[in-house]
Amino acid sequence: MELHQESEEEVTDTEQAENWFSLTSAQRICDMFLALDKDTNGTLSKQELKEYADGTLTEIFVERVFDEHVRRSKVGGGNSREMDFESFLDFVLALENKDTPEGLTYLFRCLDLNGRGFLTTADIHTLFRDVHQKWIEGGNYELCIEDVRDEIWDMVKPADPLRIALADLLSCKQGGTIASMLIDVRGFWAHDNRENLLQEEEEQVEEA
Repeated sequence: MELHQESEEEVTDTEQAENWFSLTSAQRICDMFLALDKDTNGTLSKQELKEYADGTLTEIFVERVFDEHVRRSKVGGGNSREMDFESFLDFVLALENKDTPEGLTYLFRCLDLNGRGFLTTADIHTLFRDVHQKWIEGGNYELCIEDVRDEIWDMVKPADPLRIALADLLSCKQGGTIASMLIDVRGFWAHDNRENLLQEEEEQVEEA
């Protein structure tokens, strides 16, 4: 299938970059893949994928991505698995569309550490522990993992008070934010600074 190509009069460069069917977006993803593929073997190792988004993703999340979404073995690489471009496309699509059912379903499989179809308080603690480590390494203030865990529970308000299912994340309308908080220190920073970021956006609108 040929990629959909728009004329320059029809859409802006920004709109093209946000359109997954545009040549601009396809080139952007390809450039990202090539930049990460340090050994130029056409696939990405776990170590290479960890450099995605300037290395803000947690190690446990990258491990889970490979566990759940990378099936192809590297040629001649024994038991090691590496991510091909098709799998990378799925990965980027999920991360850039966390609030969609498809994106959140992809991410939930990674968050569901034991493959039980739900998350427990222990899972949340384990997932956020890596975010907390990156947070402290970045020179930020100390925070309590249990407080963040409780905040997530309050945001979701799961049907079963002891576990969070995919349906809960979808229905709470904050699933994408919660996923970001658990896999990406930059995502948690954005949540922690949401009021300041909102104020900056409002000021920019007023100045425009």
